[in-house]
Amino acid sequence: MLLAAQELPMYYALADKMAATEVSTYLQRANSYCLGYIGGYPPLLAWDPDQRNLKVVVAMAFEILAEGQQGQTNATNGNITIAAPSQEFQRSDRSNKPLGTVDKMLDPYRAAYEQSNSSSIDKGFMFLGG
Repeated sequence: MLLAAQELPMYYALADKMAATEVSTYLQRANSYCLGYIGGYPPLLAWDPDQRNLKVVVAMAFEILAEGQQGQTNATNGNITIAAPSQEFQRSDRSNKPLGTVDKMLDPYRAAYEQSNSSSIDKGFMFLGG
């Protein structure tokens, strides 16, 4: 697990107000999503030795996943509202891929994971381990 439930309130304060079952569900989903995108547990990086940045990314994924199930972002003020607008069509400032920002933030961890699980030969070719 990249981010534990005890650590979540440090990175996402609103988690204290959520039911424990919801926190558990969405935190497991966020951790699973991040691990799946990376490909496994990433190695420690020099610029993130305590993995705080990675925990921020998981907390961000948690927020997006929980928001998608519980409410919607108000385009005017950015607040998460309980109910969606009553219109059939709504405009959204978010792209079609709400976790796209999380993916970009996970790219260095993915590259480090792939680098740590690959081998090269003398000619400079690199083979990814599987």
